[in-house]
Amino acid sequence: MNNSPVLQSENLSKRYLDADREIAVLRGVNLQLNSGESLSIIGSSGSGKSTLLHLLGGLDDASSGDVIIMGKSIHKMNARQQGVWRNQHLGFIYQFHHLLAEFSALENVAMPLLVRGDDKASALKQAGEMIDKVGLAERSEHKPGELSGGERQRIAIARALVTRPACILADEPTGNLDEENAERVYELMLDLNRELGTSLIVVTHDRKLAMRASRQLELHNGVLEEIMPH
Repeated sequence: MNNSPVLQSENLSKRYLDADREIAVLRGVNLQLNSGESLSIIGSSGSGKSTLLHLLGGLDDASSGDVIIMGKSIHKMNARQQGVWRNQHLGFIYQFHHLLAEFSALENVAMPLLVRGDDKASALKQAGEMIDKVGLAERSEHKPGELSGGERQRIAIARALVTRPACILADEPTGNLDEENAERVYELMLDLNRELGTSLIVVTHDRKLAMRASRQLELHNGVLEEIMPH
């Protein structure tokens, strides 16, 4: 593992105009994520957690500041370059799995590789290996509608990891699951973080789950603060 940050933000701010009033959602957020680290961000509903994750992933533009992914500023790239860089280095997991209903679990997991232009046989092989890692090898030919909520989210995790990204950005990944499945899915993400060395940022409102990441931050009034262990 090298010691240069996988992802960092520098004085990241996001402001919205509401009628004639400016609302600051994020105020000068500085964040550094190192290789293999797991980081949770907690905060109340509407605190800007999802906004921050979208800015870190280059899915939205900041009002000011910069985001650097694997040593490159994404604000110096055009939309196409950002898309390529994202596909190479980042994986995304959302509260809703966003699996394509007409495709099997295996085909869904292979999709990012196919989009990247990989050979189909190779993409399906890698997808199968990743599905095995999330413990669903026997369900790989099933379509999303034939899977339980927890299984669908595990397939979504496999899809996010199949490109072997440097970092996973997860937005309330257990938000739609009952407590037992939430626990299982979160544990799986931390296991894969340790096993594969993929850095992990998880946005969650669940403080109990958040405390299991190697670092915890809280977003409050647009400012990100480190939570000190008791």
